Amino acid sequence: MTHPPALPPLLHGLFRELVAQGVPIGTRDYLDGLRALAAGYGSSPDGQGERQALVRLAQTLWARSDEEHRLIARWFAHIPATPADLLAAVDATLAHLDAARADTPGTVGTATPAPPTSIGSPAAAPGGHTPDNPAMAPGDDPATPRARISFSSVQEGTGLPVPRLPLSPALGEDYVLHPQALIKPRDLTVLWRRYRRGTRGGPRTELDIDATVEERCRRGLLLRPACRPRRSNAARLLILADTSPSMDPWRPFLVSLTESLPFGRLARAETGYFSNLPRRQLYARPDLRDPQPLGDVLRRFNGAGLLIVSDAGSARGYLNRRRANQTADLLDELLTHCPAIVWLNPMPRARWAGTTAELIAANTRVPMLPLDATHLLRAIDILRGNK
Repeated sequence: MTHPPALPPLLHGLFRELVAQGVPIGTRDYLDGLRALAAGYGSSPDGQGERQALVRLAQTLWARSDEEHRLIARWFAHIPATPADLLAAVDATLAHLDAARADTPGTVGTATPAPPTSIGSPAAAPGGHTPDNPAMAPGDDPATPRARISFSSVQEGTGLPVPRLPLSPALGEDYVLHPQALIKPRDLTVLWRRYRRGTRGGPRTELDIDATVEERCRRGLLLRPACRPRRSNAARLLILADTSPSMDPWRPFLVSLTESLPFGRLARAETGYFSNLPRRQLYARPDLRDPQPLGDVLRRFNGAGLLIVSDAGSARGYLNRRRANQTADLLDELLTHCPAIVWLNPMPRARWAGTTAELIAANTRVPMLPLDATHLLRAIDILRGNK
């Protein structure tokens, strides 16, 4: 199969510049730009002011703020290429997509693609595509799996056809391409409030009804009501969070985890950070600053609940028996200070096989659970003593 012509350098360069500047646009937005150009948008009827028309098109499709509008305008101000060159490259690219689709066996639809039409006519079907014709990615091997993209007739916003997947790609796992909260901060707060160890202490300010009734029955009169100290939550929680490079995808969750602790109404809660394995010191900050001896932290939280958040080598699929043995020795030491310990692994359980995490989960007395809302609830129950 012949290779497709190069993507339009002007449009592609602008797209990459916007992505590099943090503008939230993706493949769908880029396809919208290609199809808009092929449909005749971005050019003026009299051939004058095409650059301004192209700038307005790019701003309409890809800009959502004044700063993004200015970024696009500055980009075009330094580009000497003419819109006519860009539109010709777009037409050639879309024509090649049609040819690749028609020549590839197993694709949906066998109609011969129509020849490229004039880009200046808005009524022409862009690149020979029809709403029912899916477009394949150029250069794909017919024997390899692919996801087909079809341009449906649904009109949204700019009035352009919206690319959709007729069939979902067959993937063994789900991949999230946009940042999402692993567990919402509100849900974390509710979970922390479930971790309770009620005790009474302080001044007697709460009415004790049972004692008051008993005093009235015993004496026959009541001089003053019986009171008792209020009940408070004496639960303490220590979290040890791994901030090694393999844990980078879960850094936002660790931030939410720490920020939610003050709302849990715990007697005391603290987060200590380490890299790969907690050794003789912990750190008060995720960037591994402000070290403090591990022994001092354990003495402050003697008898408290302990949560460890780490992938234990499963994110990269590593098997390190030395690390597993060192972790087992450390957990035995931690159990002398914190009788209730739970290990939370952000990787799915199926990814533990053949890694250090599998050895740690099998050869220690500390339960290892996947990190999600359901298993975090189970972890809280274990810390409360419900084995």
